[in-house]
Amino acid sequence: MSEQPSPVLVGIDGTASGLEAVDLAGALAVLTGTSVVLGAVYSFEGEMWPTREMADRALAEAEQRLPGFLPCSSVAVPSTSPARGLSRLAAEHGARVIVLGSTRHGPIGRVLTGSVARGVVHGAPCAVAVAPHGWEIRPAGLVFGAGVADTPEAREALALAAEFAASAHASLRVISAVDIASPAHPMFAATSYEGWRRSRRVDAERVTRELIEAVAPGTDPELAIIEGDPVECLAAASRELDLLVVGSRRYGPLRRVLLGGVSAALIDQVHCPLVVVPRGVHAEPVEGDHAGEVAHA
Repeated sequence: MSEQPSPVLVGIDGTASGLEAVDLAGALAVLTGTSVVLGAVYSFEGEMWPTREMADRALAEAEQRLPGFLPCSSVAVPSTSPARGLSRLAAEHGARVIVLGSTRHGPIGRVLTGSVARGVVHGAPCAVAVAPHGWEIRPAGLVFGAGVADTPEAREALALAAEFAASAHASLRVISAVDIASPAHPMFAATSYEGWRRSRRVDAERVTRELIEAVAPGTDPELAIIEGDPVECLAAASRELDLLVVGSRRYGPLRRVLLGGVSAALIDQVHCPLVVVPRGVHAEPVEGDHAGEVAHA
């Protein structure tokens, strides 16, 4: 008997953003050929929000949001905080990804996570996806992106992005941001600015191509070498993407999400769903032809 694929866990909180997270969770479950677990966390203290009754009502509403063909289960758990409760559920169910909605405040089409979502992202034992406010899936012409750099965690991001893109028949764009110093920097008094700049771009392209060959051989992604601050570059690039995957930093316990400078700043600025992948979760080579592809209409 084959092992059951790890489910997609979605955090349900009774808000409109929580229902947007259900839509993203359903899409990711179809891509990975797995089930959805709807998870709601209620307070240990009966008079504090949310109560068990609130959690049960939110779960019932979320169940109606998912398409009937997707396997789905619901669970409500007590905890001292929503972040701690969802991380516990992810560990208990062996979830591959936790999906969250952004807060209801802020501009349409932007992720604005708030303290709860940040707590989940910092403590989760698996990848975490955040759906921007107002996000809707496109029926065709999907473009998925992976933000990479010369770091071990870039392998995780590229591997998962390549798998998702293959399953969704989406184009894959691998983005490397090269932070270029100002030409007024004192170091250019002794060296050519244009020569240094070209060297930085050449090095970034070489590293990115080596990463693709190591992690996603057989794929033919678009390469985007962009000059500028990594957070600003990836946030701008996300306007043209349907999903952006980045890795968490290398510090902290293995297989735990621990945000670094780029991912921490980026999570509030992207215009498409963002997936943050912890170290050690998904760094095996991805072949061009996926035996486990999911059929899509």
